[in-house]
Amino acid sequence: MSEFKFACPICGQHITADSKDTGSQIPCPTCFRKIVVPPAPTDVDPKFVLSASEANKPRPQTNPTPMGGIPRVPAKTSFPLALLVLLVLACAAGATLFALRGKFFHPKPGVHDATDENHNSEQSGGSQPIYSGTNRWTLDLSDAKFPDAPVSGAIHQRAFNLDRATLTGSNLTLRVGRSGPVELGLTVYFFNRQAEELSGKTAEIQTNDTIAPRVILRWKEAKRVSETFRSGYAMKIEFGPLANNAISGKIFLCLPDGSKSWVAGSFRAEVHKPSPPKPRPPGQH
Repeated sequence: MSEFKFACPICGQHITADSKDTGSQIPCPTCFRKIVVPPAPTDVDPKFVLSASEANKPRPQTNPTPMGGIPRVPAKTSFPLALLVLLVLACAAGATLFALRGKFFHPKPGVHDATDENHNSEQSGGSQPIYSGTNRWTLDLSDAKFPDAPVSGAIHQRAFNLDRATLTGSNLTLRVGRSGPVELGLTVYFFNRQAEELSGKTAEIQTNDTIAPRVILRWKEAKRVSETFRSGYAMKIEFGPLANNAISGKIFLCLPDGSKSWVAGSFRAEVHKPSPPKPRPPGQH
């Protein structure tokens, strides 16, 4: 068994899976659409990311290269000299107008620019500073207590403050930002099938437990990065009852990565049910 990465065909989220998961249907942790895990690549290239297909939909086919593998060269077209001169003059006029825009236009500062900037920051999670608060990281849960505050902590040395928690099936995602690809957060993949099965449950995972929920950290540097943990971490978690399509809970999670990532506090997770599979047309199996 080996891990490989593939991309969600709907939102582009990068997902890590095992080769044994090939062909299985899983919900995307970001857009929650059901997708099919593609076959693992035979030639492992870290720069190559496969694309999954949406459940019960054919995987998009790439256009075959024409002429037996030789790409067609587009025929050369003549470009009128007069049109070229007009384009050059238009570009020069546009550059001059842009340089003198301050002398002709005096827009008043309004709230729209700030609103757009805040909106974009919320979508992407913004640029998170280096964490400088109290370090609660520990792999010994004997004295670990849930903080009486919303989930916060440090992921890959970046300050983490919870913006949104979701339960898709039994997959708990804690993230910065409310939408878009996760640029700072984590997902715990519990073994239950439905979120309702977690209601009222508690769990404690020790570093020497051989069977533990899979945890994936996600953060962004020059590009989005993820790291998977299947054991060796410490976690205790409590789930409250299901109410108003949400489950409240508390978590204390410390991971053995080089940055000693951890999160702790309370959350209220929105419950999202994976989309049911579409019925197949008669005669198809």
